[in-house]
Order: sequence, then C-alpha cells, then structure tokens
Amino acid sequence: MNIMNSVIAVAAALCIGSTSVHAETKWDLSTAWGAKNFHAQSAIKFADAVRESTDGSVDITVHLSGEVGVKITEKLSAVENGIVQMADMLLFLQAGEAPFLGVDTLPYLIQGQDEMKTWLEVAGPKYDEIFASHNQKALYYVPWPSPGIYTKDKVASADDIKGLRIRAFNATSFEFLNKLGAAPVELPFGELAAAVAAGTVDGAATSTSTGVNSKLYQFTGHFNPLNWSTSPDAVTVNLDAWNALSDDERGIIEKLANEMEAEFWAVSAEEDSSKTKVLEENGMTVSNADDSLNAKMAEAGKAMWEAFYADVPDAKALVEAYTAKVGK
Repeated sequence: MNIMNSVIAVAAALCIGSTSVHAETKWDLSTAWGAKNFHAQSAIKFADAVRESTDGSVDITVHLSGEVGVKITEKLSAVENGIVQMADMLLFLQAGEAPFLGVDTLPYLIQGQDEMKTWLEVAGPKYDEIFASHNQKALYYVPWPSPGIYTKDKVASADDIKGLRIRAFNATSFEFLNKLGAAPVELPFGELAAAVAAGTVDGAATSTSTGVNSKLYQFTGHFNPLNWSTSPDAVTVNLDAWNALSDDERGIIEKLANEMEAEFWAVSAEEDSSKTKVLEENGMTVSNADDSLNAKMAEAGKAMWEAFYADVPDAKALVEAYTAKVGK
C-alpha cells in the first residue's frame, strides 16, 4: 500500500511539474505602435484571447512603441533571431531583409481591403515562403487605411495636382507624386504645419488616421482619398517558439488568429471611415479623383511596377496573376 501511495504521489508530482512548464510559456510581442493605435489594440486583444483560451499556458506580453528596443525596420530580423518571439510588423518596412515585402507600396496595385484580400489569396504562399526562410510564420494580417492627399485647394483632376508641393512620406510616394505631375517635398513631419502656413508647401500625403492625429485640418482645407496603395501589418511568431508548443496550444492560437483577423480588418475599415468623418466635422472638404486623375494614377503606377520587377523578378508572375483577378 505504501509503495502504491508513493507511485501515486510521484505521478501527481510529475503532472504538476508538467503543468507548471506549460504555464511558464511566455512570449514577447513587439509592436512599433502606441497604445491608441488600432494595430496595437488588436495585438493586445489577441494576446488576451490566447491567454484566456489556453488557460494561461501561453502568456503573450505586448510591448508598445518599441519598448524592447526593436526598431521598426528590424521586426522580421528580431523574430527570426529570437530577440522577441512575436512581432507586429509593417511589411514594407522589412523590405531591406526581404525585398519582395515592398510590393504593397506599388501605386495602383492594391487599392482597399477587397483588393488586399485577393492579393493575399494570390501572394499568400509567397509570404509563407519568405517568413519560413526567416524562421517564422504569419498568424494574421491587418491592412492600414490607404493614403490620400491633404491640400489647401481642391484636387480632383490630373490638372489640379500639377505642380503642387506635397510632402511625401517615403521614397515610393515621392516617385509616384512626381509621376502624377506634383512637386513632392522631403520634409520632417514636425515642420509641415509651419511650411504650409508659410506657403512653401501646399499639402501632405498620408492616411486619414495620421491626418486626424496630426490635426492637418487646421492648415489644409481639402482631402482626396486617392487610395493609391494598401499596406498590411503582419503578426508573426518565431518557429522555434511555435514548435515548442503542444499541438493543442498551436491549434487554439491558429483558430483564434483565423477568427479574429476578420474582426481586426473591420476595425481598420472603421478607423478610416470614422477619421474621415472627423476631418469633415472639422471643416475639410473630401473630394474624389475624376477619370483623368485615375487614368494618371494607373499610368504612373504601372510604370513603377515594371521598375520593381527589375529588382524583384519573382514579383511579376504574382502581380500578373493578381491583376487578372481584379481586372487591372
């Protein structure tokens, strides 16, 4: 009887020990965004859902605004090397490590969430391949609202944009605005208000979110949601950390990612529409591009696609398969 009791006690201790090991699975998730950003809020909601659904056996801590010292352009590398187990990364900012990831910045290629869904259907396997080569996998994607232009005067036609000095936000937007006939300007965002007030700049290119957060309505009167590109964040996980989980834990996390992704996309769409309303409530006039400006965007964008293929040849077949589906 004493021997039996000892066996039972040892078995119980082993079970408790096993449980404690699972309870100690702790991951760090790095995001560049602050607490008020919808991507960061979605990541926190996902982490909370994982913790609850696994009964605490997988505990994800979301680190905001680069709290763990991972730069915004180093998310892919940080997850690959296990500096953090997870990251919420803006894909095109990782193009230094994987040039294909810059594809979503190409103007006129992916315009809005419907086209982004089609793009991911076509290019998803390529993204899987890239992430696997960097020792990680994507759990879910969430698109950003698309950029538009804030100007002092109305811009709706190809003629309206000619010669306008518009602050560009990256090299691709600079080239695109130049091809549209504008005169793009490199300028620190903090100097934009003073430059517009002084008349040295006519406006800026950015999203509705940034426009509202930066109160661009205080010194520009018009907004045109040109919707020339749509870029996603991806939340990825290190494969070594992923494979160390139990089958049940991986199944729970994948199920949550699949279920919550649609919710996060809806949050992104609401972010855009609600911020547009805020712009209008603060006196801005919202105008849409006419046929002449849409045609100019198509011409400029497709020229930039060809240039991208020269640097990233394997993008061409995927872009052609995608454009055949969306009719571009």
